[in-house]
Amino acid sequence: MDIRTVHFSHLLETSDLDNLNYFLSHTAFVISHKSESIETLLGVLWYLPVNSPIIIVTNSPERNKEDIARDLRAHLVHHKKMYLVHQKDETIARLFKECGIYSILGSDGRVVDGKGEGMYIGTLCAYQLGYPQWIIFYDADNFVPSALLEYTLAMSRLFMSATSKVRSSIYNIQIVDGRAEREVSSCLHNVRICWSSKPELGSETLDAKRPGRCTRIVSPLFSDLLKAWFGIRNHAISSSNAGEQGMTIKTAIALRFSSGFSIETFQLLDLLFNATKRKDQVGSVVIEEYLSQSPHFHEKKGDEHIKKMIAESLGSFFLFERILPGGVKRQLRMVYNDLGLELVYPVVYPPLQDLSIASNSAFADQYKLFEDVDHQVMSFAD
Repeated sequence: MDIRTVHFSHLLETSDLDNLNYFLSHTAFVISHKSESIETLLGVLWYLPVNSPIIIVTNSPERNKEDIARDLRAHLVHHKKMYLVHQKDETIARLFKECGIYSILGSDGRVVDGKGEGMYIGTLCAYQLGYPQWIIFYDADNFVPSALLEYTLAMSRLFMSATSKVRSSIYNIQIVDGRAEREVSSCLHNVRICWSSKPELGSETLDAKRPGRCTRIVSPLFSDLLKAWFGIRNHAISSSNAGEQGMTIKTAIALRFSSGFSIETFQLLDLLFNATKRKDQVGSVVIEEYLSQSPHFHEKKGDEHIKKMIAESLGSFFLFERILPGGVKRQLRMVYNDLGLELVYPVVYPPLQDLSIASNSAFADQYKLFEDVDHQVMSFAD
């Protein structure tokens, strides 16, 4: 396994532009939306590439879906590959039922609430499109979304760097449906964003270098895990709860998903668990933590919300209890006692690659906001 922390002396060179164009046209963006205002959502989407597929998975009240769709069509007329999926969509629920994933369905037959469930849906839709080679997850609650430009450019450099190493630094060009496609590295590759700082809106300084309230509890547990499983010492994980991250589609469909707020921690654990089974395959699993330069502003949640996030994140460890080192188990018991947490076992959903689902762009197209025709921008006089 290869795990490293990355920061760049600079972000973009003109020589990167060809790679950037390829990356953006082959990357699906999945946006998790719930109660954020349409203005906040539009701000996030405005900073995403117009030629990339963008899949918004919303769990807002169902009556709001058409209003959201109308506003997106009105304000983002150039984003022609935009998809809007409601988490309670009947077609999505029916597909999961046909695949035997009953645990994701509630008593009403719809997909249950939860961030992990929304990301599972978004990944399913990205996979169905057929052509994306990478997938990036962003949250909608970003109040200064210009930071997403940095995250996207950084992930392009990191993923395309891995791609350029395939076949001794020479691209393996394949022709797929009449398009020239570059071969992506066969490893499982995940890039997770570490925020430079997390100041509050109205703060006098943007350099509030402190981890999130959930991250500072969960991330230290990974140090003993890395030491016991891989002999990696003195590597501090900072992205156990990274809401902004990307991975190859191959990685996304190989990993299991989990319920609610456990998803980021669980998938990091699942990726490490996959690496324990590939120890004889050098570089078969790559985890990169990118240290961003941009401060991150999002809605500050209350203490009870954070406590729930911590409980669900830590519950992920117990799904691997059989192989957890003793030191990690002792740390977990201490945290649970100190914080008075209730043990919550996340629900686990199978990897998409294990389902009897073939890529089918027509499935995703039913959620597309624009038809495949040219659109003209309308100008309005005051």
